[in-house]
Amino acid sequence: MKKKERPSEFKLRKLKEMRLAKLEKNLIEIHLKGQDHYVFINDRGKAQVVCEKGTWISEHIRTAILKFNFEVDKTNGRFVKDFSDAEIKAFEDKYLK
Repeated sequence: MKKKERPSEFKLRKLKEMRLAKLEKNLIEIHLKGQDHYVFINDRGKAQVVCEKGTWISEHIRTAILKFNFEVDKTNGRFVKDFSDAEIKAFEDKYLK
């Protein structure tokens, strides 16, 4: 039997999804734009660098991915009260209107 999701659970899940999408877009389009390495987002939502054997990874790429993965972990542990007013407003505009 499938458990019905409460409205607060739906809100939290969607807030997390929206934040993770924003973090991913920021990583790919701003921090790693023009880089020669492939970035793979795994099943847990964390970034991994994929490069050819023997090539080095610049400090910029390593730092950007570490920061991204830290933010993913932090986002997964958040509650509704931990999100900013702008993020909650974006959720309300998208799903409640």
